[in-house]
Amino acid sequence: MRTNIRMMAGAALVASAFCARAADELPPPVYVLKQATPTTGSNIPRPRVSSQLPLNRRYSELTREEQDIVKSAYEAMMPLDEPPYPINGLLPLFEAVREINRKLVAEGELSMFVDVDAQGQVTSISVMKSPDPKLTQAMANVLMLTKFKPAVCRGQPCNMGYPFRMTFSVEH
Repeated sequence: MRTNIRMMAGAALVASAFCARAADELPPPVYVLKQATPTTGSNIPRPRVSSQLPLNRRYSELTREEQDIVKSAYEAMMPLDEPPYPINGLLPLFEAVREINRKLVAEGELSMFVDVDAQGQVTSISVMKSPDPKLTQAMANVLMLTKFKPAVCRGQPCNMGYPFRMTFSVEH
């Protein structure tokens, strides 16, 4: 009986050594993040566009809360003052962004500062951050051609900057 126990123990030892050696030869495990919803369809990357503000409204059509969101980008703005805003709302800008990024598929943050004069014309653009030089040039061209509602300072149209910030991400 003791011989059988010793033989079984020896066999178990040999089997465990073999398994340990085989485990060393296995490739390391690959861990993948769970997806919230299963993806179906193609794997073509799709740029996503979203905003806190309605894209199809002019500044005058925004609610007081939405106007406050726009004003929150500025320090010390008086209650009756207004920042510059794209005259036809954000939709034309977002459509241009979507078309440009459909071709470039850039990912990252774009931050530009648009100087708007008292007539609503863009006079210059400063680039703070950009994920792609081609995206920068294309968006600068779009913004230079965009007509803005002029800013209002103490009841009069005035020169003021407009911050243009977007984060580009691509869904796979």
